[in-house]
Amino acid sequence: MAGTLLVYDDAFPRARVAAGPIRNTPGADELRANSYPEPFRLLPIWEASTPETYFQAMADAAEAMGKPESFILFGHGRVVNAAQAGGTVRVTTGIIMGSSDITASNASGLRALRGKFARGARAELWVCEAAAAGASGGQSGQVLCQAITDALGIDVIAATITQEYTTANQEEIPGGGWQSTAQFLPWEGTTVRFTPRRR
Repeated sequence: MAGTLLVYDDAFPRARVAAGPIRNTPGADELRANSYPEPFRLLPIWEASTPETYFQAMADAAEAMGKPESFILFGHGRVVNAAQAGGTVRVTTGIIMGSSDITASNASGLRALRGKFARGARAELWVCEAAAAGASGGQSGQVLCQAITDALGIDVIAATITQEYTTANQEEIPGGGWQSTAQFLPWEGTTVRFTPRRR
């Protein structure tokens, strides 16, 4: 069946108002408008999901689709300020997903998706500063991205800077809070392609 599998943090952007949570979720219209392969499968990762649970959910969804050509992870980058001799540097340590981030340390869980993509498939990280070069203590966005591409066994595209996104179709969530459709594209700045060190 092929197509595009878009996995997103259901609690994005992890913000609240007095009445309840703010939820901005991606939509199929953006994929269609930018000529991503159809059909589309949008997989929400619930805030309580552990990495073991959400990695397996991704693998199950990819297998059910039958060799998707495009794989997208959508969520916030976890960025911290690290002290260095010349001041501070911003370091991307993970992608906020479920109850615990995707990090360079646990990205090997994405190996559950190996062999489930079409030949020539690629992944995209719709994540702010995912590929940022700032480094400290062996951590950086580039280390994270390389760990993800090595685990998946396919090329990964990511950005080095904060990505602006817009929202539309805002409506109130029953019980409190607001729901909107997030639009991530077009990319801001220059993207970086990561290639698996072994396939």
